[in-house]
Amino acid sequence: MRCLIVDDDELGRELIAEYLKGHASLDMAANGREAVAKYEAALAGGAPYDLIILDIVMPEMNGHEAAKAIRRMEQEQKTPPGKRINIIVLSALNTPKDIIETYVSAQSSAHLIKPVTREKLLTTLNKLGLISEE
Repeated sequence: MRCLIVDDDELGRELIAEYLKGHASLDMAANGREAVAKYEAALAGGAPYDLIILDIVMPEMNGHEAAKAIRRMEQEQKTPPGKRINIIVLSALNTPKDIIETYVSAQSSAHLIKPVTREKLLTTLNKLGLISEE
């Protein structure tokens, strides 16, 4: 599995990377603009990501904007709905309104509240069919 971890917090990126050791090959981005560029390069290179773990609140381009740009590229590529990339949104915002807004805006596969635990992340990946239970 190829995964792109996007978070402006370096420690947050490193923690998620540690949780995914042995489960995925990883790339990282510090903001949405960088994430969109890496996603586009991966597509062009014929090695697209299987998963993007995307923080919502970031400088330059936030997670909502990055997710919309990625979904737009998928539409342009005519990616069938069942083949779209899984996006797991990370957010400290945890009200029902925030969670629903994130699902709709990012068209995400899952939403995890920060701080994320290894167990929550791996359970979510299992539910999405990206890894099997340990």
